[in-house]
Amino acid sequence: MTSISESIASSVASIRLDDIPAEVQSRARHLMLDSVGVALAASNQDFAAVTLAGLAELDPGETPVIGSSTTLSKTGAAIANGLMIHGHDFDDTHIAAVSHVSASSLAAVISASAADESISFGDLLLGYILAIEVNSRLGMAVDGRFHDKGFHPTGILGAFGSAVGIGVLRSLPVDKLVDAQGIVGSFSSGLLQFLDEGAPTKRLHPGWAANAGLHAVSLAAAGYTGPTEIYEGRFGLYRTHIQGEDAPGLEVFETLGETWEVANVAVKPFPTCHFTHSFIDIALRLRQEPNFDFDRIASISAKIHDVPGAVVCEPAADKLRPRSEYDAKFSLPYLTAAALQHGQITFAELDETARADESVLSVAARVDIQHDPASLYPKAFSGDLAITLDDGTTFHEAEQINRGHESRPLTNAEVAEKFSACASPVVGSVRAAEIAATVTDAPVGRPAAAVIGDFCG
Repeated sequence: MTSISESIASSVASIRLDDIPAEVQSRARHLMLDSVGVALAASNQDFAAVTLAGLAELDPGETPVIGSSTTLSKTGAAIANGLMIHGHDFDDTHIAAVSHVSASSLAAVISASAADESISFGDLLLGYILAIEVNSRLGMAVDGRFHDKGFHPTGILGAFGSAVGIGVLRSLPVDKLVDAQGIVGSFSSGLLQFLDEGAPTKRLHPGWAANAGLHAVSLAAAGYTGPTEIYEGRFGLYRTHIQGEDAPGLEVFETLGETWEVANVAVKPFPTCHFTHSFIDIALRLRQEPNFDFDRIASISAKIHDVPGAVVCEPAADKLRPRSEYDAKFSLPYLTAAALQHGQITFAELDETARADESVLSVAARVDIQHDPASLYPKAFSGDLAITLDDGTTFHEAEQINRGHESRPLTNAEVAEKFSACASPVVGSVRAAEIAATVTDAPVGRPAAAVIGDFCG
């Protein structure tokens, strides 16, 4: 019987860029553009400086990092670029997989391509797309249940996607692509414990996944072998990480090269956990109601599925008074209250001054979290919000499908606008426009290293 890794390897080895529809390639370029934009927005933050300082000591080299003059080794740059893209939690998500797919995929192919003049931008684009396709399908196969067990699929699944994407870039034969997947299974990692402590370790997960992919492919190319049933085996990914449940079948992997999950990747409208987006959008609409008065809010009922609820509503004390920007990004009560007060959720509503606003914190404390039996999770990140004023007036709205979802996507034009909003404050509007043109219009035959230099430098 063909294993999942063998099925993946045989499929991706036969796919060429010309096999991918033009509209899918265009969307992939815009996902890449979105990733570069959110990376630039993170590049001047303290967490970026700390990370680069730590990596520079261990990993000197010549591979570029988005938004920085610092260069690192291939592996160090993979970690840094993954962190830059994921740093603000503003990067894209494949909703059915519940995985941030571009952060690891782009970081991986940048490191694999930056010093190799034989690799074209078309090769890089193909590797990037196939990394996303594998990452997405691995999560879809189990309906995104990794969160249930305390694992962060972005780090875990991203390692496998990165290994496949890099393996395709390096033209590994099918057997070596199987080995690379088997090897990277021992490197993949990502725990959700950061949620309990407001720690920033989640930022490292996609970069570490890209780094794992680099190592796995190099080892496989040199002759190191790995298990073939790394996904479905007795001690494979699914039986260890989705404990007590049956391993999935091959169905979701059989469409590789026929259907394109890249087209279903959701671009974020807010720099917060995706599970909170429906609630933010509902809050922004309800505050426009004629009789709404923030100062008269008596109570708020927020209904959410239990699994995402555990991420953005627990532990309750820390969600009501976020200790850090990262805490705030993962707090449904705080973000709902902040949206109702300020009429927007941007980086400013997450900073230290905003988090100390007692009017917002007071309303956040009035948010009652309930289970939502109508939620579409994990197919969509649903929200249900009811706001009651002190005179009994109630405003209510449910949003089954969050904005940015594959059925409500941000258009390519909206993605370009988001890029400009992220990049212009850091590099200026002229340079931002140059980068956008490079990513969206670069000829596929141009050397990948030149394109990377244009948007990293």
